[in-house]
Amino acid sequence: MAESREAPERDARERYTIVGVLDEGANLNRAVKEIRDLGVDPDDITVILKREDPSEPEPFPEGTRYIVVPGDRRGLEVPVGFGVVFIVVGIFFAITTPAIGIPALFVFVSLAAILFAGAFSRVGLTPILTDMEAPREEAGAWDEEFEMGKVLVFVNTTGRRLLRPIREVLEGSGATYYLVDRHLRPRALHQASMYRAGGRKKMEGSVSNHSGSV
Repeated sequence: MAESREAPERDARERYTIVGVLDEGANLNRAVKEIRDLGVDPDDITVILKREDPSEPEPFPEGTRYIVVPGDRRGLEVPVGFGVVFIVVGIFFAITTPAIGIPALFVFVSLAAILFAGAFSRVGLTPILTDMEAPREEAGAWDEEFEMGKVLVFVNTTGRRLLRPIREVLEGSGATYYLVDRHLRPRALHQASMYRAGGRKKMEGSVSNHSGSV
């Protein structure tokens, strides 16, 4: 009797995250719906996808959390503009006062290069994976698949009861899946935004300064 009581208590303390990597489309929508139909709470499933237009609504069951990573290079104007100004000013000083202008030109070119590199870096999944301390090897694979157009589905469970049903749903949808022996809760970081399906309301705290929503 003591063993039978201890087993459920141990199981209740076991936390897992199943991560599905799959294509967009009908299979994704069906997988999310079937996982929700298993009784998974809306706060325990998060879909991460990339969109050129983050305002586009997603056809997930109402209340499902999803994070949209912008697929464009937004906000280029300001850093690129400053970079061009640095170069122009550096060239002007190099021509008019070579003694101090040439060393200044090298400094301005270096600053412009930093601005250009940051501006033309695409918004990606890496900040989100780093923030939730995802396993390094798996995170590399997820990021690579994501950049190739795949969608990630994170499902948190407590205990083993739902592990097999969730895995079967993902397999039936053609997904590759991973099992992590703790909860991973993605947050919207670095220009990504988090929403709730249905009401299409942007969740508070979903901002670009690394203080996303939970």
